[in-house]
Amino acid sequence: MKTSAGFWLLAVLLVAATSFSQTVEKYFKVGGTLQLSPQPVSAEITSIVWKCDKNLLAEWVKDLIELTYYSKFKGRTNLNTTTGVLEIRNMTAEDTGLYSVEINNQVQSWVYQTVAMEAVPQPVVSVRLLVCSSASKSCTLSCDGNVSAAGPVEYFWKIGDGEWKQSGTNMEIINNEETQHVTNFTCRMKNPVSERDSKPLPNPLFQIPSFPSSSSPTTVSDDTESEAPVTLGVVIGSLATVVAFCL
Repeated sequence: MKTSAGFWLLAVLLVAATSFSQTVEKYFKVGGTLQLSPQPVSAEITSIVWKCDKNLLAEWVKDLIELTYYSKFKGRTNLNTTTGVLEIRNMTAEDTGLYSVEINNQVQSWVYQTVAMEAVPQPVVSVRLLVCSSASKSCTLSCDGNVSAAGPVEYFWKIGDGEWKQSGTNMEIINNEETQHVTNFTCRMKNPVSERDSKPLPNPLFQIPSFPSSSSPTTVSDDTESEAPVTLGVVIGSLATVVAFCL
């Protein structure tokens, strides 16, 4: 069975369309600054056109068009005409979109899909079980906070003064000798634009380390006790002899 020329032409067009555009996801913090960089070019940059959703954002052509910003981006945008790097301040959720750039009349294959997100909240470590004490076999700790607008969030835990280790929202602690001597637990929330740590939670399984009892005091023997009166009698007798001699 022969493959038609139309099939191969369609395949070539699909491959070309796929390789022409490469979407790069770019997160930005609401109220923060978004920075977008073009792909490197070997020649001197003489013209730049940035677009947002196919609408003009910034434009510059050397010796022909002065640097111009358009619509809502006026007054909060800076374009470096030497490097092509674009910076937009005071970003809002409405600035989410597809950003593309044309350098020296060539549309670059990179396009940025920007995603707005809030900073992570102040996390709080809490105990999930209603009852958790030093007598419990285990307890589950939770790193709590409203992350609905924070995008993809990663969680990290620190045991006492140890190192941060990535984990999930919850962490189970087992009541064993090692855990009993840990003083506290701390969690961290992190997303592409921010990170925050909780206040340390005192370890609900903490137990005061036990120390070996001190050695028993030395017992005075009966012989020592019986020797005291004898020694005192000898001293008194000697003093009486001395006094009689002097008289």
